[in-house]
Amino acid sequence: MRGETRTFARPNCKALLVSKICVKTPQVATVARGVMMQNRATGSRLRWFMSAKSGLAALAVITTGLALATSAAAGADEGAFTQRELSLLQKGELVERRVKEERNGLRLIGGTSWQVIDAPAEVVWRAVLDTGHYHRFLPQVREAKLLQEQGSKRIVRLSHGGIVGPSYAIAMHIDEVRHHVAFKLDATRPHDIRAAWGFFDLRPYGEKRSLLTFGVKADIGDGLFSALLRNQVHTWMMKVPWLAKRFIEGSGRYIYGYQPAQQTQAAR
Repeated sequence: MRGETRTFARPNCKALLVSKICVKTPQVATVARGVMMQNRATGSRLRWFMSAKSGLAALAVITTGLALATSAAAGADEGAFTQRELSLLQKGELVERRVKEERNGLRLIGGTSWQVIDAPAEVVWRAVLDTGHYHRFLPQVREAKLLQEQGSKRIVRLSHGGIVGPSYAIAMHIDEVRHHVAFKLDATRPHDIRAAWGFFDLRPYGEKRSLLTFGVKADIGDGLFSALLRNQVHTWMMKVPWLAKRFIEGSGRYIYGYQPAQQTQAAR
């Protein structure tokens, strides 16, 4: 059922509203189905996050972060996609919703962003799991190193360039069936930021295209450089799906061995 596309001969907005989205096209139906499946996946993500054993204080922060990330994952919880957002998605442009808040002593920045990518879901999924190429679509990442892998769980260390150049490890939980990755800061390892958690979610969007969703909440710290760069960091963290699009539709097509749908149609 994940990513199922349905075509309606005579759209009825009252009958077909899914989280306030009037389903009139196969692409929008796919988005609506994705929102429903993300809500169903909440239980499994919560069970994984609650298994962390890093102390009661850390557990409280992570649990709060999960609730925020889950709300962002659903997307429509804060009013569904607007007509403008749906139009941007159809055009292949980035849709983003930024948030700033203070919670449990953390100064959080982040939000959720969506991007349609001209590549099949299986190709985009390979890129999402390709640690060796994270520097191509995670902003300012100089190096990404896989530290540990066991079943559906990974520990990856990310080292950033730039003036501050923070380094930290993230714990990832990978759901191959739903094409969903949940991640959080591994506070048991050295880290230069205070907190971070989020997700990648992927589903088909029409023929040979995909909708990549990225959600994140992070506290990058209170140092002088962090304070000066906070807005810039916020801007670029929301562009992750757009950067992934540039990479996958560019050199990624040679790395992952596929031809973009637009080029395939042009060749015909």
